[in-house]
Amino acid sequence: MQQIILQPQTPDELHLVKQFAKVMKIKATTLKETPKARKKREILDSIERGLAEIKLHQEGKITLKSAREVLDEL
Repeated sequence: MQQIILQPQTPDELHLVKQFAKVMKIKATTLKETPKARKKREILDSIERGLAEIKLHQEGKITLKSAREVLDEL
């Protein structure tokens, strides 16, 4: 059987997922995320968002700022 990993962002979402699993009689295990694991996940999520922006830029759907424009804002 396959595993699905869910990462609820709020206590309400966690409660909803747990209740769903209980109603559907799905075996569910809750793992507490360590600060190190959370930081790693945040970094990886940030990289994924950046790659998605690059893909949209390559498709011509968005325009990105140049490094010069970003530095001028500082």
